[in-house]
Amino acid sequence: MLLHGIASDDMYSCTLIPIPNGKNVNISDSSNYRGIALSSVFGKLFDLVFLDKFSDSLCTSELQSGFKAKHSTSMCTTVLKETLAYYVSDGGCAFCTFLDATKAYDCVDYCKLFRQLLKRDLPHIYLRMQLNLYTNNVAYVSWNGIQSKNFPVRNGVHQGGIISPVLFCIYIDGLLCMLSESGVGCYIGHVFVGLLRICDEYGQKFSVMFNAAKSAWLLVSKSKQPFKCVPVLHW
Repeated sequence: MLLHGIASDDMYSCTLIPIPNGKNVNISDSSNYRGIALSSVFGKLFDLVFLDKFSDSLCTSELQSGFKAKHSTSMCTTVLKETLAYYVSDGGCAFCTFLDATKAYDCVDYCKLFRQLLKRDLPHIYLRMQLNLYTNNVAYVSWNGIQSKNFPVRNGVHQGGIISPVLFCIYIDGLLCMLSESGVGCYIGHVFVGLLRICDEYGQKFSVMFNAAKSAWLLVSKSKQPFKCVPVLHW
């Protein structure tokens, strides 16, 4: 009830400050900017309370190493190195694909995100409050000291939000579960390494668009001879 009494302008708004993606980019091209958001103090306070009270219900797959205590993305690098070393050690070869999701945080669909949250042991009153924060969210753009009119934000986790990385991990958690449950792929010890087609299917279902320009595939082999059977990838 206390949160309900907070002014909506403070609770539901954020200010976006466009920052160029580097020193030598074309500043007249809007795609060369990253929006840095300044969120409200009240929104951040609610995020901290939410994380503190329900951390056990916000857990994700063991295959997810980002934004977790005692985890690091360097663990993913180690798994990749060990996998490649295993398959090429006896003269074999391995293909691996690196996928880049275009503006991953911005692609999150509110309906699909909250359907995933409803499956977890979370009190509905807190979810309702979180949903309220998202569906009523508005943003302003600040440019050279001038502030734009506000506009509604219809998708994406809050830029600058404390809980945003956790919500995105939950949003993408289904993909890791699908990969693990598919029974197709390989294991290094107990760590699963999955497949490409499932990523594409999940991406289409959950509006995650993979960036072909930043994605790549790699062939690893001890052989110095050209590989004759290179797989064809379609985007």
